[in-house]
Amino acid sequence: MKLWYLIVGGAVLMLAACCQGRLESVLAYSGENRRELERVLEHYETVDRDSLKLEAARFLIENMPGHYYADGPVMRKWRAQLDTLGKAACHVKKMLETMPFHYVNLREEMILCEDVKCLTADYLISRIDQAFEQWRNSPWLAEVGYETFRDYLLPYRVENELPDYWRDSTAVFLERLSEVQTWFDDGRHGMAAFARLFFSLNNNLQLHQIVPDYKDYNYDCISTAQIELFAMRILGVPAAIDFTPCFANRNSRHYWMQPIDGQVNNADCFQLKLNTIGKVYRRAYAHNPTPEYNGREYVPPFFLDPFNRDVTSLYLRTSDVDFRLDKAIHQRYVYLAVFNDLEWKPIAWGKREGNEVAFRDMGKNVVYLPVCFEADGTMTAVASPFVLYNDGRVHTLETEKDSSLTLVLGRKYSLFSQADIWTAGLIGSRFECADTPDFKQADTVHVISAQPEPGYHEINVEERYRKKKYWRFVPGSRDCWLAEMTLFNPMGNSMSMNVVADEKGTYEELLDNDPLTYLGVRENLEWSLVEGQELCKIRYLGRNDDNNIFPGDLYELFYYHFPEGWISLGKQQAQREFLIYEQVPAGGLYWLRDLTKGREERIFTWENGRMNFW
Repeated sequence: MKLWYLIVGGAVLMLAACCQGRLESVLAYSGENRRELERVLEHYETVDRDSLKLEAARFLIENMPGHYYADGPVMRKWRAQLDTLGKAACHVKKMLETMPFHYVNLREEMILCEDVKCLTADYLISRIDQAFEQWRNSPWLAEVGYETFRDYLLPYRVENELPDYWRDSTAVFLERLSEVQTWFDDGRHGMAAFARLFFSLNNNLQLHQIVPDYKDYNYDCISTAQIELFAMRILGVPAAIDFTPCFANRNSRHYWMQPIDGQVNNADCFQLKLNTIGKVYRRAYAHNPTPEYNGREYVPPFFLDPFNRDVTSLYLRTSDVDFRLDKAIHQRYVYLAVFNDLEWKPIAWGKREGNEVAFRDMGKNVVYLPVCFEADGTMTAVASPFVLYNDGRVHTLETEKDSSLTLVLGRKYSLFSQADIWTAGLIGSRFECADTPDFKQADTVHVISAQPEPGYHEINVEERYRKKKYWRFVPGSRDCWLAEMTLFNPMGNSMSMNVVADEKGTYEELLDNDPLTYLGVRENLEWSLVEGQELCKIRYLGRNDDNNIFPGDLYELFYYHFPEGWISLGKQQAQREFLIYEQVPAGGLYWLRDLTKGREERIFTWENGRMNFW
């Protein structure tokens, strides 16, 4: 990481210091490799004499500082292993090549080689010529302007992979290239539409079959986006990798490949439709504004990376946020953080002008916390958290003096639409009992007539049914899931469940006291009672995310108060499926923690007598 700071931070500092003569400054920074870069410019000035290629060469060279690839024994060993994967396509191998860089322990053993000090003239000329040939000779690129070409087809790299001739590997895509031609000959224009067609046919990747040690590597949406972008560059489809560094209403983040289509006025991403977002960035080759790194004020590495371009306004209806700090600070930069994965994470920066700070193009319906950083990297809040509502209003979340609430809490995490699918399959399911195992004269004890809320549900058995020996659960659909089922006698004690022994199984998922394990119920679940037992109550739990209040778990409620931060309102061990906290300061931001298990927890406000998660 320190070496990364030297390369990226030093390059950005060098370029920021030279508003005039950017090209000359880069050539001076290139050191012994200067002559190679000059040869590229001379080639297009005197040999090829193509003014647009010369402009493209200047663009690549001027924005080259900060780009690098990883080398050293660890990388050479990894690349040698990849060379043995004959069945892996070239664009998949290029993605796999970047994987070791995601691991800090491996990164420390790498040698980072700066493009500006390593790339040869022959390599750069070949990459520029190849990109221009693709642009000028591909019918589907006829209406693509120079700026789109320059930003989304010309760059010779996607991330920090070894610079080589991977873009010439078109053999694997010959069939797809013919489909591109047909697609456009038939008048079905649209880069985004073609990209969807291509990956509906080609993105079924079984990496565990390609890389024996796949399980040791973190293949996720970043890897998928890189594979897709490598393929798009080979095919000649303008595209980029866009991402949100943090969701604003749930844990994690998301990366995706985005085709650049002039016929579509806005970008699209399914994940952004499901979640609230504060910022969206695009991985770019060209430099973008960053905080001025001077080595004295700590700046998070994310914001020092000049290749993150803010494209939030392409995806969201945004608002600007301007506010005044209540007290003077010495830091030049202030950041807006969102709550993600149990901590505040900064996603946007603004330069302080006196006590005024401005943030542009912020996502709405999000809770933000203004923060700054001490010299040692410690993050400190500089104001109270606030909500940026959909209408652009900013509401500060500060507890009200001499005002308190009683909170009845039933969950600790946002309830997403997927949970509706999980419980919808229970509708129409029923519990039956009988005196004989064939259930020829079965009595219906209870019917789940409406979609259950997430959490446990109890059925009180009428006295006339309590001594029936044979029982069964009849699913209402083929999409019926159960996570837990417990039987209780008249004393309130749980009873054993004597499962009817046949090929249907033992129903272990229902009896393990683990709300995250579940059983897909496709046929009747049958069990019997021991002679003389009485079944007084049935408690069941549908498939769920285990984020409801779970009896036996230890919880702690906090509220936020600036400048102290999170203040505890006490711990409780849950006795039922809810918690009650009294004398809670009103009007604030709250956080319920499960101290027993789990990491899915969200901040919330109390509105209209219920939890509103953010």
